[in-house]
Amino acid sequence: MDFNKKMVEILNSAIKVEKDGLITYINAARKSKDIGVKNMFISLARDEYNHMEILEKERDRFMAGKSYEPVHVPHSEIEKLIPHVKEAEKKRGAKGELSEIEALNVALEQEKLSRDYYQKKAEELPDDCKAKQLLLELAKMEQMHYDLILAQLDYIKGTGFWFDMPEFTLEL
Repeated sequence: MDFNKKMVEILNSAIKVEKDGLITYINAARKSKDIGVKNMFISLARDEYNHMEILEKERDRFMAGKSYEPVHVPHSEIEKLIPHVKEAEKKRGAKGELSEIEALNVALEQEKLSRDYYQKKAEELPDDCKAKQLLLELAKMEQMHYDLILAQLDYIKGTGFWFDMPEFTLEL
């Protein structure tokens, strides 16, 4: 199999991973009662959409027989989001809302799947392959999402601290 064809297959699968994440986060945002968690899921969905656009452009380049050009994956808005979760809003509502803990566990699994996919596919490419860097950069971004979601989960459960501090505010 030639390199471009292999890259198109990898990128098509990666696009599906991002699309699945986008759908997961939109659904979680719709079902979440807490505005802070809802906003976090909206930000995650936006990131997944941006990743999907980057991957689609790269796939189209490979399908056209063009060589890979390095791509910059911008930093996420989610990195700026600080948790503000009320203890009373953690319960499942009568309208089928997800509890924040349930929603965050779904998000953790989604990020883990995405990160692992990108790492695995990057390992399949030769070290001198420039496209390998894109996959590694996406894996790193998914790991950052995972870490942020885990910190949010720790914060809600009271088992950890948000960046080693008990509380933050968005006030500057």
